[in-house]
Amino acid sequence: MGVPLARGLGSSATAIVGGLVAANTLAGQPLSTVEIMELAIDIEGHPDNVVPALLGNCQLSVGEAKDWEICPIPWHPDIIPVVAIPNFELSTEEARSVLPKTLPCGDAIYNIARMGLLIRALESGNGQWLRKAMADKLHQPYRQGLIEGYEFVQECALNAGAYGMVISGAGPTLLALTSHEQIQGVENAMKNAWAQLEITADVRSLAIDTQGVKVEMP
Repeated sequence: MGVPLARGLGSSATAIVGGLVAANTLAGQPLSTVEIMELAIDIEGHPDNVVPALLGNCQLSVGEAKDWEICPIPWHPDIIPVVAIPNFELSTEEARSVLPKTLPCGDAIYNIARMGLLIRALESGNGQWLRKAMADKLHQPYRQGLIEGYEFVQECALNAGAYGMVISGAGPTLLALTSHEQIQGVENAMKNAWAQLEITADVRSLAIDTQGVKVEMP
């Protein structure tokens, strides 16, 4: 599966990491993985997507300039991502434009508390924790109006057994997390929900890449 453009799935990070690693390989690998990572972060402007694209797994990145701390977050094998990729685009610039310049302190505290719970839920596979941890006040409320059918798709995904559903990146792809037992039901629910709104969506479950970027020579 190629990474579609302007869908909130990290296509720019994929291109940046792929280009840097390919160039480094052709040049005889003068750069270390850390140096490639720092270049990728500089080009992308943030580490959120380029770090896991390069290293694999779920990664937490904290720092600035060239002083980055990269911490892998264990991902329980029974937590399965399901993505619903609609047949329309949403640019990162448009998605960012609807975010407020300032945030209420209470909303920030709400999300910070759930960030800690999210990390523990992903590590332990605790679905009850995950349901609470995926609640958000900083991102979804402002952007969901840009995505036709967001609330309906979310309702259908949750009713089918998803732990929660969020906007993937800047959108418009919607990301649900569920268990192995509920994969098919959640996939069908999200696809059918958008179909009722006459929106075609590519819906599929994904595996967590644990290897990161690989170079395959012809």
